[in-house]
Amino acid sequence: MSQFLNQIISLYEQLNTGISISEALTYVFDTFRKYIPFDRIGITLLESDGSIYAYEVRTNHSPVLDEGYSEKLCKTSLNTIVKMKKHRIINDYKEYLKLHPKSAPTKLMVSEGIMSSLACPLVVNSICIGVLLFSCRRKNRYNESHAAMAKIISSNMAIILERNLLVDDLILSSVTGLAKLVEAKDSDTGFHLERMQSYSKIIAQALASKEKYANIIDKHFIENIFKFSPLHDIGKAGIADGILLKPAKYTPEEFEVMKKHTVIGAEILRKSSSNLLRKGKHFFDFAIQIAEGHHEKYNGKGYPYGLSGDSIPLPARIVAIADVFDAVTSKRVYKNAYDIETTLQIIDKESGKSFDPDVVEALNHNIEQIVQVYKKYHEQIDLEIR
Repeated sequence: MSQFLNQIISLYEQLNTGISISEALTYVFDTFRKYIPFDRIGITLLESDGSIYAYEVRTNHSPVLDEGYSEKLCKTSLNTIVKMKKHRIINDYKEYLKLHPKSAPTKLMVSEGIMSSLACPLVVNSICIGVLLFSCRRKNRYNESHAAMAKIISSNMAIILERNLLVDDLILSSVTGLAKLVEAKDSDTGFHLERMQSYSKIIAQALASKEKYANIIDKHFIENIFKFSPLHDIGKAGIADGILLKPAKYTPEEFEVMKKHTVIGAEILRKSSSNLLRKGKHFFDFAIQIAEGHHEKYNGKGYPYGLSGDSIPLPARIVAIADVFDAVTSKRVYKNAYDIETTLQIIDKESGKSFDPDVVEALNHNIEQIVQVYKKYHEQIDLEIR
C-alpha cells in the first residue's frame, strides 16, 4: 500500500505541473496495473445533450469501443453510476449482457473480449462529469479493495479534468468573444459564426462516412471544427477599419493588406496557446489551420501560401466552403443575398478550382440539413428585427 500511495503522490505532484488529461491517463495505465488488474482503462465524459462518449482510451490490444464512441447515457450501464455517484463492479460481462441484452456498449465490450470491469464516477463539486473505467479480459477480477484504490485515482483524475476543461473553456470563450466583436463590425446580419460552424460540422460528419476520411475525421475532429471554425477570421482584428469596413471593391494594395488577416489570425492564436499543450499539441493548433488556410484554393491559386489539394489542411478546406456558402446566401453592404440554388451552382463551378471536390459533394448531399440551419438562424434574425 505504501508504494501505491507513493504513486498517488507522484500523480498529484504532476497534477500541479499542469499535466494534460491524456498524459495523466497514460501515467495511470503504465503505473497502477500492479495494484488494480486491467487490460484497458478509459475516460468517458458527459455531454450537454444527455449523451456520454469515450474521451480517452488506453489499452495494449485493439479496442472495439474506441475513443469517440457516443451513446445516450440512459441507454448505457453507466447511467446508475452517474446518478448515484457510486462505483460499480461487473465480474462477468457475458452474464451481465444476458440481463441487459439491449445495451450496445456492453455488446461492444464483450466483442472486445472484456469480461469484467470496475467503474468509478468522476465527481467535481458534487457533480458527476464522467466515469473512469478499468476493464479486464478475465472474469472475477475486481473486489472492494480494488475499488478503494480506484476511487483515489478517480478523485485525482477528476481534478485534472476540471482544470483542463475549465482552462480550455475560459481561453476559448475569451478568444471567441474577440472573434464575435470582429464579426459584429464586418457583417450586416447576425449569426454568421453560428451558421458557418453548424455548416462545417454537417460537412465534416458527412465526410466521416467516407472510407477515405475514416481515420482522419473522428468525434474529436467534429467537435474541434464546430468549436474552432468561428475563429477563422479572427485575424481581421489586426486590419484597419478603413479597409475592413470599406463598402466598395478593394484596390490591389488594400486587398494585399486584407489578405494578411490569415497570417495575423494564426499568429494571434499561436500566442494565445503558447503555454497550453494538449496531447503534445498547442491548444489552438486546429484553429490555426483554419485561420491560416481557409482562403487557400484547391488549385493552388489562393493565399497566403498558395497551397493546393491535400496540402491544404482538411479543416481549412471544410471551413472554406462553409464560409463562402454563408457569405453568398447572406446580404452584405455591397450585394444582396443569393438563393440556395444559385449559391450551389456557384460553388459547383469552383469544384476542383477553389474547393475540394469531396467537400463540395458533402455539401450537396447534405443540403437539406444545411438549409435547416440556414432557415433557423434567418428566422431568428426576422424575430429580432420585429
